[in-house]
Amino acid sequence: MIYSGRDVDQASGSSPRVEALNASHLRLLLTSAQISSSNQWADQPQAMIPQAWLLRKLRVLVALEQDDARAERLLSIVVLRSLNRRSSCWQLELEERQEPTGTSRISVIRRLLHEALSDGVARSQSWLIRCDSNDQDQLDLVRELGFQPLRRFGVWRLDPSSLSGIPTSEMPPHCRWSALDKSTARQLLALEQACCSTHHRQILDRQWQDLVDQRAKGCGLLERIDSDQNQVLAGLVARPSGFARPRLELLRGLAWDDRLKDALPPALARLSRLQPTPELLVDDDDARLQSIVQRCGFQSQQTQLVLGRSLWRKLGSRELSGIRPLESMLGRLQPQQPPLPTPSLGRERSS
Repeated sequence: MIYSGRDVDQASGSSPRVEALNASHLRLLLTSAQISSSNQWADQPQAMIPQAWLLRKLRVLVALEQDDARAERLLSIVVLRSLNRRSSCWQLELEERQEPTGTSRISVIRRLLHEALSDGVARSQSWLIRCDSNDQDQLDLVRELGFQPLRRFGVWRLDPSSLSGIPTSEMPPHCRWSALDKSTARQLLALEQACCSTHHRQILDRQWQDLVDQRAKGCGLLERIDSDQNQVLAGLVARPSGFARPRLELLRGLAWDDRLKDALPPALARLSRLQPTPELLVDDDDARLQSIVQRCGFQSQQTQLVLGRSLWRKLGSRELSGIRPLESMLGRLQPQQPPLPTPSLGRERSS
């Protein structure tokens, strides 16, 4: 979607209605999928309905309005997805389908996000959301709701026409690609945590089992195999993206390793054989990693900001109500008052 100018958030006579996804909305979802060019996987909502009912790890809210003929129109969707087993962190995945006619687009998003953040099933204190870095209206709104920027990513998509001109490369000696499973999840979690700030890690609150639960095709670990100790070079982890194309985040260690130039291309070549081919999320500040991804046939699509919101700190400060500042404790001593006499232990007995 192209954003031009400020989307004025003004009151109007028609207010959008927000409902939890149910079977009656499927026809509207299919209709809006034909209108919206951004949506490509229209069959996913059908699978999400039983997931939302049974697992309670997924919620889908839809924003609706009635047109002049009193017919329902589906405007936007937000997917609420738990990112760990403890359900302590949820992600908001927003997708706009149709332009509203009775109000501004930002009013619809505000209503939808307000309902999501107060959802009775999620009840989470920590949230993540991804926003297009060019959508200033949405960025202003999520900041207003308490979200803070955490990371910036480039979204890269494989260009099939460019694969014919890329020579086939083999994995270098002493390097190995391993799929994500219980034996590699701990190493991949350590790599993920090394790429995040402390605040981001606290919001995610992940354990290695969470990576296994949310693994997708293409997830794995690139290692340098040595005789004494293996070294992790890079990895791919799944990043849920609502109804959009599957996405994997490309991770690497904090220190640059030149062996990535030869070892990463054959690892990324595996993605071209997956259907649908997942998109890649690459740190927008990592120019060297972006250069390798581009040489592998991927093209930059857009830039996204990851923003987070957590209420744990605010709640924690309230729980410490029994702790008083030093000044208040010293004030009770009242040093201006004359000292009290020392209590006597009784008269001394005469010998």
